Amino acid sequence: MISRQENGPQIDHAADPGDYVQTLRLTEMLVDHLPRLPWFLRELQSILEDGSTDLEAACAVLKAHPAVCENFMRIGAMAEPAQPIRIPVDHVIVLLGKQRVWSTALAAYLLTELSSPWTTPAKREAGNIGLAYANREFARARMNDDEAPEQAYVSGLLSVAGLLPLIEASSATDSLPQWLDATKEAICEQRQVFGTDFVELNCWIRLLWRLPLLPAEQALALPVVARRPAAVAVEKVVPVSPVVADAAARNLVLISRGVV
Repeated sequence: MISRQENGPQIDHAADPGDYVQTLRLTEMLVDHLPRLPWFLRELQSILEDGSTDLEAACAVLKAHPAVCENFMRIGAMAEPAQPIRIPVDHVIVLLGKQRVWSTALAAYLLTELSSPWTTPAKREAGNIGLAYANREFARARMNDDEAPEQAYVSGLLSVAGLLPLIEASSATDSLPQWLDATKEAICEQRQVFGTDFVELNCWIRLLWRLPLLPAEQALALPVVARRPAAVAVEKVVPVSPVVADAAARNLVLISRGVV
């Protein structure tokens, strides 16, 4: 239970037993059905979390997967108003900064996986939904002269991450389930079938992947309290919203290999 006060949300630790059951359900869903991040993303995360980021190492990790690197470069170039045709990987990393590099790399990986020739129709459809949101939000960010327009595109792509555990849990391969969408009706059906929905799952995934929460998710993320974030109202669901990292997160300290 949460009560709103002037100084922010206050947690009532007398949580409903049903909240604990829901937390177990969500945990099981994510543990069993959320695809694990590949080694090169985990290594990139370690590099970015270091006090002084090794630029050469970060470039090498991204280049280790050419398809992901290509998508990373294409998305990262959106940060420049002129959108140059091609700029070096290290320039994109410096331009974006740590947090934006990480979220952009995740989006590039997700886009690569969901659009690959060997992916299932259900995952490809999830990718199409994400691309539709990404293009819409990027256009809106450009119109509003946002400071980090590429992050609006990134948020659009990552907004469908919550669909992946549902797809895996349903074993959907060649079929497109009726609940596979981001509409209010699809979300209601997801709750009926799975006891949760992609918006709720996406909030947890962003925490697991160390991404900044969207404004609508701030009140949902209470990881120390076993409760269902039921504040997501169907009629008020907003799947994506631009995320702009603060100035501290954009600062990138770089060192060359071998330099102390």
